Amino acid sequence: MKSKVGLKSILILVAICLVISAALAVVNHFTAPVIAAAAAEREDQSRRDVLPQAAQFEPCALEGLPESITAAYKGLDGAGQVVGYVFTAKGRGFDGDITVMAAIDPAGTIVAVATIDVTSETKTLGGLTANESYTSQYQGQDESLSGVDAISGATITSTAYEGCIRDCFTAFSLVKEG
Repeated sequence: MKSKVGLKSILILVAICLVISAALAVVNHFTAPVIAAAAAEREDQSRRDVLPQAAQFEPCALEGLPESITAAYKGLDGAGQVVGYVFTAKGRGFDGDITVMAAIDPAGTIVAVATIDVTSETKTLGGLTANESYTSQYQGQDESLSGVDAISGATITSTAYEGCIRDCFTAFSLVKEG
C-alpha cells in the first residue's frame, strides 16, 4: 500500500512540475521579445551617449575582428558622412567579464568610452572602472593610450578594460573607410 501512495505522490509532483513549466514557457514566450527590445534600446542609447554627433548607426561586419568585439557600428551624420565608429568589447576582469563601449572618430581618436557592464567586479575597486574619473582619461587618446593610468588595487580589471579599448582600436583599423 505504501508503494501506491508513493507512486501517487510522484505522479502528482510530476503533473505540478509540467503545469508550472508550461506556464513559465508561456510567460517567456510573451516577455522575451519585450526584454530583447529593451536591451536593444539600451544598447542604442549607449551608442548615442558615446557618439552623440551620429544621427544613425549602421552595423559593421564582425568577421575578422578580434573575438572580444561583440558589436561594431559606423556612426553617420544626417548627410550620411561617417562621424565615427562605435565598438563594444568584452574582456575578463578580476572576478568576471567586463563590457566596454568605445567611440573612435575617423582620425583615430577616442571620442568617449562607457562601461556597459562590470557587475561581477567588486564595487570598491574593479567597479571604479565605471566611474567618469576613470573613463574620462580615455577621451582624446589615440591607440597608444599613453595617458591612461590603471586603478591602484584594481590592476587586473584596469588592464582588462585597457585591453578592450586596444581591441576596439584593432577593430577600428580593420573597418575604417579609406
